[in-house]
Amino acid sequence: MNRYFIALGSNVGDRLGHLSRACRELGEEVRVLGASSMYETEPVGGPDQGPFLNAVVAVETELGPLPMLDLLQKIESEHGRERIVEWGPRTLDLDIVAWDGPDFSDDRLLIPHPLAAERAFVLEPLAENWPDAAVGGGITAGQALSAVDRSGVDFLAKDWIPPVSRVRPNLLVGGQMLILGLVALGIALSGDIPDGLNATSLLGALAIMAGLTLMLVSARLLGPAITASPVPTAGARLVERGPYRLVRHPIYTGVCLTVIGAAILFESLPALITAMALIPYLWFKTLYEERQLRMHFVGYRAYQARVRWRLIPYVT
Repeated sequence: MNRYFIALGSNVGDRLGHLSRACRELGEEVRVLGASSMYETEPVGGPDQGPFLNAVVAVETELGPLPMLDLLQKIESEHGRERIVEWGPRTLDLDIVAWDGPDFSDDRLLIPHPLAAERAFVLEPLAENWPDAAVGGGITAGQALSAVDRSGVDFLAKDWIPPVSRVRPNLLVGGQMLILGLVALGIALSGDIPDGLNATSLLGALAIMAGLTLMLVSARLLGPAITASPVPTAGARLVERGPYRLVRHPIYTGVCLTVIGAAILFESLPALITAMALIPYLWFKTLYEERQLRMHFVGYRAYQARVRWRLIPYVT
């Protein structure tokens, strides 16, 4: 049996879909031993193009190097891979970067891949689980990784091959619901119904109105793709209009304004303290959410660069 380390990459179309389906299709022909985490990486060489999703899988098979190459190219072709521009954009790229056999040389294939030891987008996922994989020149993936520039290679997710665990997203949503419930409880136990209009009640009412308006406008722009989950729904699209031109998560901003305004309106200090805690919690939630968004939308990293603020302009 031969063990191969296959580098996967995509920067066209449904990048995550191409990579996850390629793993499934590989598993129908060979034994998939494991997969690295998913990374988003800056393109190296070639024309101007979007960022790649990259990962590495280890497989085991009786196929020799050239039949294995034929299998990979067949899967690439089924995903619409075109070899028009060298190092150009591609729907799916499958490369044998290393294996457990001796160095292999043929007009069609070299193992280890001649550039594997120089490419952080290969070495980072390869060394994650298989640091002893030989990448040429008598060095291992782990050794080569320590000598290359790793900037432009960003970790996105450990779990990306379906079925993907929903535990962490559900916990993040549950924590958000818990804080909102505690705010409501604080208002119920310690809040007072406003007795006429004063500065405090006016401030609270304005915050509630602003928050609800922001939530409504932002939700309408998202349409049916709106979800409390940090994982985008099927068919979701990247929205950059309206409030999304100012902050990347305006619905969360609206939620914070609404609950803080309610605590102020009903003059509940416990509710206000709990409501203020929602801001750092949602900021923490976006750390996970934005990695998911980057996996699903090829343009999200560029959007992050254009819209700097997550929740509050010029603050956070």
